[in-house]
Amino acid sequence: MRENRDVLNLGHRSPMRDAMTITAESEEHRMTEYVNVRASETLGQEDLVSFLKSRFPDATKPVGRTVVEGTECVEVRVPSNSPEFEEIRKFIDAKRKRGQRGFSDFTIGSYLRRYTKAELQNAEILRLTITSHFEPSGEECGTIYETLCEHCNLGRQASDLILDLRRVPQHKDISETIAWVEWVVSSKFVRMFTENKLTGAEFRSIFEFKNPTKQSKDWHQLQVTGDAGGLAENTRLGRDPFSPSQVSWRCPLGHSVVTAFLSEVYLQKNAWDGSDIALTSALFGQGRNLLRPTPLIIISQRMYRAMQEAELKGFSVEVAHLV
Repeated sequence: MRENRDVLNLGHRSPMRDAMTITAESEEHRMTEYVNVRASETLGQEDLVSFLKSRFPDATKPVGRTVVEGTECVEVRVPSNSPEFEEIRKFIDAKRKRGQRGFSDFTIGSYLRRYTKAELQNAEILRLTITSHFEPSGEECGTIYETLCEHCNLGRQASDLILDLRRVPQHKDISETIAWVEWVVSSKFVRMFTENKLTGAEFRSIFEFKNPTKQSKDWHQLQVTGDAGGLAENTRLGRDPFSPSQVSWRCPLGHSVVTAFLSEVYLQKNAWDGSDIALTSALFGQGRNLLRPTPLIIISQRMYRAMQEAELKGFSVEVAHLV
């Protein structure tokens, strides 16, 4: 709950206090949506840094280390349906209309959705996000790829996955390399999957960078075979919460798109093959060098509960929908 202390207090009634009172036993179960607004002087967003600090001094917090000494990066979190969000939106929109580069050249802000336990347990499907990352990537360790698109860097893995297994997060059951498409799971994850007779995935061997003939006994490559189909029209895409009518980039050959998800993900029910874990046909991200565009990972309620019962670590989930 520590992160939510930074949510802007909107007056006599706190949205966070309201959210905390909603429990699994409540009659009302409702997702609470926030927008994280991040501004960096290094990116030419000095005006936004000053605006956030002056208008919301208690909620604006410094973020990480600055790349350039003497510059500042700050973040504020506001409810997405609040007057404060609208005030920030108007400020950013005015800067973008004037073509100010620090605002026109970069995305600003992202959505954060908080769910009750009941909402997560009642969802038919969920979007799984791998939150644990590491490097180097497989390609840096000798894994062979065939690049299929020079625009988005879509590729096909053409060899077994070779990794420096010393760099895998040891206390996480699922993680990914910086390549975005190399997913590593623990033996505990594999047991959870097989013991619950879940469907939609296979587990490939991973080989040690220092000894490429040595197969890991503890780590496995997650290869998802389930098909979640395409996104339904209900899914709202956009550059960021402040430019909802445009996406950042599209592959000229139609392989992938660079975008933010302005809503929860909606999938076409007749396109999902029913697997407990599946990938969308749509790919996201403009891959470059080691990076590859990646699909969304969708899991069933059955798999979500199995992962919870096994107390697996290294991921987060968000409610998704079949329509």
